Amino acid sequence: MNKTRLLTFIVVVFLFLFSACKKDVEPTVNTTLAMGTVITQSVYGEDVEGTISKVTKLVNDLDTKRLSWRIEGSEIYNINKTGEAEVSKVVLDCIQTCLEISKDTDNLFDITVGNLTNLWGIGTENAKLPTEKEIENAIKNIDASRISINGNTIKVAEGQNLDLGAVGKGLACDEIKFLLDSESSFIPGGIFSVGGSILLYGENPNTKNGTFNVGIRNPYGTENDSMGIITCKKVCVSTSGDYEKILTVDGKNYHHILNPKTGYPAESNITGVTVVSESGVLSDALSTACFILGYGDKSKELLSKYNSSAVFIMKDRKVHTFGNIEFKIIDDSFKMG
Repeated sequence: MNKTRLLTFIVVVFLFLFSACKKDVEPTVNTTLAMGTVITQSVYGEDVEGTISKVTKLVNDLDTKRLSWRIEGSEIYNINKTGEAEVSKVVLDCIQTCLEISKDTDNLFDITVGNLTNLWGIGTENAKLPTEKEIENAIKNIDASRISINGNTIKVAEGQNLDLGAVGKGLACDEIKFLLDSESSFIPGGIFSVGGSILLYGENPNTKNGTFNVGIRNPYGTENDSMGIITCKKVCVSTSGDYEKILTVDGKNYHHILNPKTGYPAESNITGVTVVSESGVLSDALSTACFILGYGDKSKELLSKYNSSAVFIMKDRKVHTFGNIEFKIIDDSFKMG
């Protein structure tokens, strides 16, 4: 999905989020671009412009100074360039969480996929369908268990490259929450969308119990169509699906969620999954992991371990939920499984 289409989708989602609410309190809305995606802040409270500016700077700094593997001088760039580098506590904690999830999924979720994602380039101007030989070479060094940690120094094995794209947006949500919690100016509530991850902060002043309605995209419709609603608050929500960032070659679509074992876009029994968690890193990482795993016992065990909930959209339009989640279908072409 290009930035213009994504921006349109985000705006529609936010309109949808507030359409079910009374119009007695209006948020301040700000939209910008960072981390290769659209960042939308919809913040309740008075004089929130300063806070919005701080959030914008935070997300930009997180990308350029810490997470980007493309920007020279960032922590991940330095690791990939030299094989090891010191990192901030933010990045260290994130990588440690990723390594734990890698163990839980037998490395189906793996942050050492940098060579593979760079090879495909899906979502960039350099997207291409690689040859089997190129894919074979790209996956031979994928193995998160070969990452070593000594204090705050991260070291990768020879030939490995990190890519934190599967958790970066979720980490941004966590860092935004930390910033807002420490702000001297009180922010009663708001929605902070970073690409496919959303932070629902505080409470919605326009509903009795402070909840927000989050629309889940219809995988078979346009980017403006929702098939269901999750009602929640004070959580992070992340979605992974095979309908975003598509490379089309000879009439065949290739999505951007790659299976580290095969080197090709992941194939499972689902077309999309949305994960709800108190942690943005977890919601982001688990949505990717669950998409690759598909709906089944392994995904349920993974979600249960991390106290997270999910909505799975099957390829036959059946829908399954797991965990403590309030969800309803609003498109009759979908049915609960």
